[in-house]
Amino acid sequence: MIFGDLSAYVFIDSQELQEYDAAASSTPMENRITCWIASEEGKKFGVKWMNAAEQSWGIRAVVSVDGVPCNGQAARPGWVGVKERTYLGNRSVTRDFMFSNIELTDDDSMLGDQNSNDIGQIAVKVETGKYMKMQVVKRAKSKNHTLRVREGKVHERSKKACAHRVIFGEEVPRQHSTSRIMFEPDNRPTTVFVFRYTRLDILQAMGIAPSTSKKSMKEEANDYVDEVEIIDGPYEPSSLPLPSKDVKPRIQHLEMELQRLRAQLASSEDKKPSRVKLERGVSRRQQTAMEVLDLTED
Repeated sequence: MIFGDLSAYVFIDSQELQEYDAAASSTPMENRITCWIASEEGKKFGVKWMNAAEQSWGIRAVVSVDGVPCNGQAARPGWVGVKERTYLGNRSVTRDFMFSNIELTDDDSMLGDQNSNDIGQIAVKVETGKYMKMQVVKRAKSKNHTLRVREGKVHERSKKACAHRVIFGEEVPRQHSTSRIMFEPDNRPTTVFVFRYTRLDILQAMGIAPSTSKKSMKEEANDYVDEVEIIDGPYEPSSLPLPSKDVKPRIQHLEMELQRLRAQLASSEDKKPSRVKLERGVSRRQQTAMEVLDLTED
């Protein structure tokens, strides 16, 4: 999904997941973009977020999975590029993100459990503000660190269309240091990308994702076979200058959007997954207190 110069997507095995039924809403404090994606049981996944243009302010992004926030990632003013998050971590260990079946129960005592409200959602919250990098914090060598997360049952009436949830892999010791970053959000609205996930067959039954078959996929592929004209002649290298490092992230950003548009075109005979690309609105929100976070250098 894209909003202004910011974008984000979820990936499995280095492949971006198709997005369905995208929508956007804005308030003076927040721009929110939502969509559906198809999750796969037992698959590890990650989230990438990107900034495509230089700005005079710093950026901080926090990824949350099923309501569990991960360590933030911050970038200094003028940063253009891509960052990813594939795990939940603390100062000592990390645990990979993984989709798993959700355990449902009819126990009415679990019906009001607030911890289950965000199950089925992956969110990326991006803020702008003042960035100040401080000293590097070295890892303490210890074998007694654990990272526990609640992964209990969910009442069946609270998650009717939810077949999966996020679990976390085995603990892996961290091998590198973190930098201590001070980040103070400014008055610009935050941008939040929300990916709602469930099984593909459920999305198809809900009419959110198009139904697919081997026959229809083959027919669609044949419809988009283009003829290529070959012109004989000596090779002449281009006289255009090579792109600088500053524009390479922008090229990557545009190529990603081109791939998304081609994927939408290929499914035009069925329901098209909508894309959202809106201009950033400038408005003011209440000043947030300065926070000090431990952020991993990626």
